[in-house]
Amino acid sequence: MDTGTVATVKVSELREIPPQFLREVIAIPPQGIKCCLSDLPPNTGMWTPDAVLWLRDTVMNCPEFSMKVVKQDGSKGIAHIYLFAPENFPDVDRSINRQIKNADLWKHQKDVFLSVTPSGTSSTKVTSDAVSALRLTTGKSEKSFSDSAREPSSAVSTIDMPPPLPLSKTGELMDVYVSVACHPGHFIVQPWKELHNLEALMEEMILYYSRAEEKPVNVEKNKLYAAKIGNQWYRVILKGILRNGFLSVYELDYGKHEFVSIEKIQPLMDTFRKLPFQAITAQLAGVKSQQWSEEASIVFRNLVEKKPLVAQIEAVNESTNPWDRKIVTFLVDTSLPETDIWIHDFVSQSLVEFSKDD
Repeated sequence: MDTGTVATVKVSELREIPPQFLREVIAIPPQGIKCCLSDLPPNTGMWTPDAVLWLRDTVMNCPEFSMKVVKQDGSKGIAHIYLFAPENFPDVDRSINRQIKNADLWKHQKDVFLSVTPSGTSSTKVTSDAVSALRLTTGKSEKSFSDSAREPSSAVSTIDMPPPLPLSKTGELMDVYVSVACHPGHFIVQPWKELHNLEALMEEMILYYSRAEEKPVNVEKNKLYAAKIGNQWYRVILKGILRNGFLSVYELDYGKHEFVSIEKIQPLMDTFRKLPFQAITAQLAGVKSQQWSEEASIVFRNLVEKKPLVAQIEAVNESTNPWDRKIVTFLVDTSLPETDIWIHDFVSQSLVEFSKDD
């Protein structure tokens, strides 16, 4: 009621409020206020995962916001607002509302549902022999990017795409890290064994672009570039050009959408294309496809986001573009001793409980 979050807890973790404190507790109004953004594109229906994840990342990565309430819906208890980073208040044209409205994030791609319904059999426990240890390699990466990254290059890259990312065969196990999660129908995984190579690549991109002379870039949609976001350089694909002169880009290694100024875009050098793109779009196997409720989405995110897990791939939907490749996979949390948690079982149980509450 005070933070607006949804959580699943054990009954043993609940406590009654002692009667002598109850009056003081109820005298303080709930601090969580439900809000929605005003002035969004009409007839969008269910938000696309890209729009959901962009808004989440934008809001979560900024320490504070200013807002302007334009209407209050008393029947639903929702405030319609404009949201601003503090430095942009009260310029409506620079509000979060206008940024997301003008972005190319609203195109619904055909959802992929391959072999996702439960088979009716109970989940098989993942044995210690079958699951690789989820341990980040601390040594140097197998391949150093340093020498080639620092070689001068005056030409835009001639290599079209990095090599395809190898995946485990259907039914086999693969250690992954969930970088972002929207709901069970859309989340991003990265291969755990490649994380140290990705970190090395990111470091080499910082070294190279901090020393390299800035070059004018003729930007084109669906082309690859290097983009400076915060203090880090990323491999991105240009998804759209916004009305305010900013660019909408998609990080190909972390699965996030970002808005960047054209001054923050540089050619992606050949040496930075050797590592396959690390972000893999995924959906959870073992649950029925549906429009996921806010509560179910939050429970799922709390279970998987920013965590190392084991994936058992059920199906792969290949694509011409490596960033459009999608997988359907079970996820298993093996962090507890002698207990493996199959995420689809937990999500299915939560759905039953939420329906009871309704």
